Amino acid sequence: MRRFRRRTLFVIAAVAALGYAVVLVISLRNLDLPPFGIVAILLLLLAGAAQLAGQYFFARLFRHGVIESGGSVPMRPAFRAALVGSGVARLIPAGGAVTPVAMAWMVREEARGAGGAAMGATVLNYSGLLVGTGFALLWVINRGLFESLEAGTWVLGIIAILIGLLLMFGLRFIGLLGKRLPHKLRERMGPPADSHIPDGRSQLFTWSRLAFEAFALFAVMQAFGIHLTPMQTAAAFGAGQLAGGLPGTPGGLGFAEAGLVGALAAFGFDAQVTLGPVLVYRVVSYWIPLVAGLVAGGSTFLKETSLPPIAK
Repeated sequence: MRRFRRRTLFVIAAVAALGYAVVLVISLRNLDLPPFGIVAILLLLLAGAAQLAGQYFFARLFRHGVIESGGSVPMRPAFRAALVGSGVARLIPAGGAVTPVAMAWMVREEARGAGGAAMGATVLNYSGLLVGTGFALLWVINRGLFESLEAGTWVLGIIAILIGLLLMFGLRFIGLLGKRLPHKLRERMGPPADSHIPDGRSQLFTWSRLAFEAFALFAVMQAFGIHLTPMQTAAAFGAGQLAGGLPGTPGGLGFAEAGLVGALAAFGFDAQVTLGPVLVYRVVSYWIPLVAGLVAGGSTFLKETSLPPIAK
């Protein structure tokens, strides 16, 4: 990535942060929100801790993939790599595709050829998100907690589950195809992306990450007096995350907020009530990981004149 492009990214991030802060302040001042006391502050702190806990389990998933591929990496570099991968994904439009490269590059000294493990961790995260969101949608519809679009949402939930399972257990076939690549390409990619069916530890780390990050949303909503059931939380969290994965803005900025507000509106919550809390939640889920990733080494990764090879 050339220098002017790197500077442009930081300028865009700074302008976006300033704009976000202005919108957040205006929203909190003008929208009808419940009193904000000590309990609410504690819930917001708990949400921030839960978001970082999610990054920790993402690092555990990545490290487990490295070990399964025959490598080794200490937990601290793996955690730093997870922070950088998540931070870069939030700074670059469609940055999820860069996440595995950034993660593998961050541990290039400790574990050469970690690209496969990084790719596997990223794909498992998205597949778990799809499966969890699909099941949560079907649950809330069955319980009568979805006030609109029930027929279409049933179809959407089933499709999300099927795609998620295909991604999750199709990793084995991705690994087999990787073995057929030319030797030089395999050297750059490292070991194939989890060429085995995800085991119990992979599942544990994947679902732990998603559960902690969904809990962050639950805690923020509770802080503002918006009471969601666990399955409503899972469905809204998944909708926001999937909407944020749409290309166009850094980290889906704007898309994720719209997806969350839309999901909460489908549960019967007025958009004027949820907009402010959603913006606060995105400070927790978007801006905190972005800053943590840059501090952990994302700025160093972005200083490279080109995307570095994952393995030497």
